[in-house]
Amino acid sequence: MADIKLIAFDLDGTLFNSRKEITPATREALELAHSKGIEIVPVTGRFWMAIPENLKSLKFIRYAVTLNGAEVFDVKNLKSLANFNMPPSRAIATLLALSDIDNSICDCVINGQGYMNKNFYEHIGEYMVGPWQSKIVRDLRIPVDDVCELIAEKNQGVQKIQFYTNDKELRENLLKALPVVFPKNSSTSSISNNIEINDATAHKGNGLKFLADYLNLKLENVMAFGDGLNDVTMIKAAGIGVAMGNACREVLEIADRVTLDCDHDGVAEEIKKCLCS
Repeated sequence: MADIKLIAFDLDGTLFNSRKEITPATREALELAHSKGIEIVPVTGRFWMAIPENLKSLKFIRYAVTLNGAEVFDVKNLKSLANFNMPPSRAIATLLALSDIDNSICDCVINGQGYMNKNFYEHIGEYMVGPWQSKIVRDLRIPVDDVCELIAEKNQGVQKIQFYTNDKELRENLLKALPVVFPKNSSTSSISNNIEINDATAHKGNGLKFLADYLNLKLENVMAFGDGLNDVTMIKAAGIGVAMGNACREVLEIADRVTLDCDHDGVAEEIKKCLCS
């Protein structure tokens, strides 16, 4: 078995159970890994501000890969180590194309802050999978008159664009069409109602590779856990890629191992199995 030096994990559907909790068993497993000198690294589609306090409060977390790999973040010093952003012109073109689609809303993240058109912000609750998602999106987006004008004014790279719809067929069709229309973007998903769009260089696998290089670690010494489409590159990159029992087909097909689902402490089960064997 490889000598594990870093454990990376997705949040929703992976580290968190369906109630968005870190269970005592999972926390204990993370503490055990940390006590053995292993780096504990969340790798998430969220930006740092959007990470729940129950994870931020874990003092042994030093680094995070956020926004699907668009940012590698030094938690201790609250600074970016790397950014893989979408240029403003392409972000504007992408948003203009998405904004014209019926039965949907979209937003973007610039420098760790979310923005959404006011006319979309007023309808957030109609497009979310539950109250928890509505609260996160509402609390962490600033409503503005026109996001595209804001991007042009700031003239900064865009870390992430997010699209929400309840139309499953529309979502599936867009996941196929967007890479054709915008080949320099990556389009993926983490939950049933969204599409997450980043620069093609920004994905969890690339963010994890940057951090491993920064820490002088080999990817063969990395274990990564995930469940969603946006975890595929991370699962492929890691020396040991672990799919949750609740993972989507794409993750299950490429993982080295499959553990229990997020409601049965799958992360804890696999960490303890690895470290105590």
